[in-house]
Formats: sequence, structure tokens, C-alpha cells
Amino acid sequence: MSLLPAERRFCRFPRCRLFVLFALSCLIGPLGCQQLFYDENAPFRKETVGLAVTVPETPPPASKPLVQEPVSTLAAPAKTSPLHPRLLPRQEPAEPASTPLIAPSATVADARRVALRADTVLSARTITEDTTLRGVVLVQGSLVVAPQATLRLEPGTSLLFKRPAQAVQNPRLVVQGRLVCGGTAQRPVVIGAAFSDAQPADWGGILFLSSEKKNSLDHCRIEGAETGIEARYSQFVARGLELTRSRQGAALYDSVATLQGATVSGCDSGLFAADSELELTNVTLRKNRQGASSLHSSLVVTDCQFRGNSQEGLQAEQCRYRLSGCRASDNRTGVVLKGGDGQVQQCRFALNREAGLTVAGGRIKITYSSFQDNLGVGLWLDGARGSVTQSSFSLNREGNLYNSGTDSFAAVLNWWGTTNEARIAEGIRDAGRSAGSSQVSFEPFLTVRPALAP
Repeated sequence: MSLLPAERRFCRFPRCRLFVLFALSCLIGPLGCQQLFYDENAPFRKETVGLAVTVPETPPPASKPLVQEPVSTLAAPAKTSPLHPRLLPRQEPAEPASTPLIAPSATVADARRVALRADTVLSARTITEDTTLRGVVLVQGSLVVAPQATLRLEPGTSLLFKRPAQAVQNPRLVVQGRLVCGGTAQRPVVIGAAFSDAQPADWGGILFLSSEKKNSLDHCRIEGAETGIEARYSQFVARGLELTRSRQGAALYDSVATLQGATVSGCDSGLFAADSELELTNVTLRKNRQGASSLHSSLVVTDCQFRGNSQEGLQAEQCRYRLSGCRASDNRTGVVLKGGDGQVQQCRFALNREAGLTVAGGRIKITYSSFQDNLGVGLWLDGARGSVTQSSFSLNREGNLYNSGTDSFAAVLNWWGTTNEARIAEGIRDAGRSAGSSQVSFEPFLTVRPALAP
């Protein structure tokens, strides 16, 4: 095979020739081509030139790879919906949140006002729909809960009342609907006046007015009121309630109330009930002028204490009653029962100044009780009918039992502190004995103290 000259081999590939020419024109430019191919002294005039170009199959990697941001697969956080406006009352524009309870220019006479700030301020408001209050709430004037509404006070809430300057009477909380105080032992609900040290009649108190719904006051402290709780044709249940430093702790009129684990102290009158039903369980009434009194009512009193009251620990007139497991001590008279009828069992009357238990009229049944160390008479009867049995009488300074009426009374099967019948008779004073007709029978008597008597 003969080799073709270079010129002929080059010409067999016209497309390559055009490509080479285009590349040369791009590399050396028009002027370079003129000097190489068309000038008289051009080195490549009428010559054929071959050019080879090598192109790599893959481009070299970049010197530094780009970092891509990872795509987040987490969902966007859910938006919390704001509290419904009905759950918290609106702020008064005139007195915004964190408003001082007193003005900075308060005089020395106002020094006992609370030096706190209110989280919410209300002025003479009527609540017409379900409402929840929390924090420190200042009420200027009275607060009314309409019949269709419920007011809830969360644990630790302080509801403080302030009487406006033009008002004649103290403000109060009037409940026609429902009140729910959800306090706890560690965070009680406080309802009172806007003063640093509560005094009686600093504000009006709570009035349940024809509210027969399930009102509940759990671990609530009410202080400095005219009447801490006043109920008229209403009903409520209180657990862990504390009523203190008020003219009257609680007053019931034609109402039904249940108090459990309550304390009433520092009041002129602790509890009063008229034509009502009152149930007290583990309630303490101490250091009041009058502990508790009732008129034409029904009383169920269990495991209660009446201690250190200036007058009677408990007085019931024309009532049906049942006292069980109670303690009455250091009062003028522990318990006074006038008329009516009922039972007293496993109660203790001690260290009272005039009498442990006084029964005037009516009928009574006393069992498994003790009358001891009273400065006056242990049991005073005045026209009462009934009996006392399985009980203990001892060391009462003015006598163990005194009967000033003419009705017969059975005092048999009791322990009188001795087995000497003559000494037993000395401790029993009977007004009818001088006329030769004793109305109190104590024979037979116990020779040991009954085990169930406290």
C-alpha cells in the first residue's frame, strides 16, 4: 500500500480541517492567522498543519465540596391558643395590672393597708358567666355572681375587697350562682379586705343568697369580715375552712351547711344557725366570745372542740341535736341545751368555769361521757327529763350534778369518783331533796370508771 502525501491525507477529512482552522482562529486571533498564513514571508504559507486536542472524560473535583443544609423533618411547634376571655375578667383601664392597693401619698392612718400589688382589679362587677380568678385580685366595691354563673378561685388566690370612698356600707361577695374555692393545704384561698392586719368589719363578707347549688370552699381563709359567711336559703360545703377575726364567723338562715375540719377563732360569735341544718365534723371553735349557737335547727356535731370561749362553747335552743366525741373545755359553760331533744355520747366536759353541760327543759340522753375538773358544776339540770348512764363524774368543784327543777331524772350506773354512797350523795345537789322528794336517782352506781368514757 502506497502512502498518500500529507496534503491528500489531510484533505480526506474536511470536517476536521474546518475544526482545526476554527480553533486556531480562536487561539491566535485574526492577526496571528494573517501573519502565519497570508503574509509573503509566512512560515506556513500553502502548508497544511494538523492539531490534536485531548479532552478529559470527567472534570476534576472541586477543591472544597459544598456543604448542603439538612432538611428538617420536624413539624412546626403548635401554637398555644390564648385563654378564653371569660376565664379571666377584663382589666379595668383606669387601674392596670400590678396596681398598688394604696396610693403613694397614704397617711399614717393607712399604714396597715397591704403593701402588695394587685394582678387584677375589678370595680363593682357582676359576673354573668363562668369565671376563674387567680393571683391577687382587688375588688373595689362589691362583687356579684349571677344565678347562671360560677366563680372559681384557684389555689393561692387572694380576693381582697376595698370600700370606695363614697360607699356607706362595706363591700361583699354576693353569690346567687355558685362559688368554688379550690384551695389546698399548702396554697389556701384567702378572702378578706385590703389591709395588712385584718380587723373585724373591714369588709362585709360572703353572702349566699338563694344559692342552692353545690357551693364548696376547700382550704379557704376568710378574715376581717362583718359576717364571714352568711347563707340565706342556700347550701354549701366547707373543708379546711378558717374563719377568723370577724364579728360573726358564719350565720345560717333557712340553709344547709356542712363543715369539715374547720376552725373558727377570734370572733364575737363563731357560728349561728336559725331554722337550718348544720353538720359539724372535726371543727374547732376557740377564743371567741360565743362559740356556736343555734335556734330551731338540726345539729349533728361529731369530734368537735369548743375551747377557750368567753361564754358558751355551744348553745342550742329548741333544736334536735346529736353530739358525739366532742370536747368542751375552758369556757364559761361548755355546752348549753335549752328545750328540744337529742343525744350526747362520748363527750368530755372539763375545766369550764360555771358548768360543763347545762340542760334546761326538753329531753336528753347522755351516755359514755365524762364531767371532770370543772370549776362549777359538772352537769346542771333545770327542768330537763331524761337520763345519764355509763358516764364519769369527778372533781367538779361545785358538785358533780345539780338539779334545780322538779322533773325526775335517772342518773344510775355512773362512776362518781368513789364507792362511798354518802360521798356520792354529797356531790349531787337536788332542789327537791329538802322537801323529802328527791328527783334524781343515782343508785345503783358503778364501782370503776367506764372504759368508754373519754
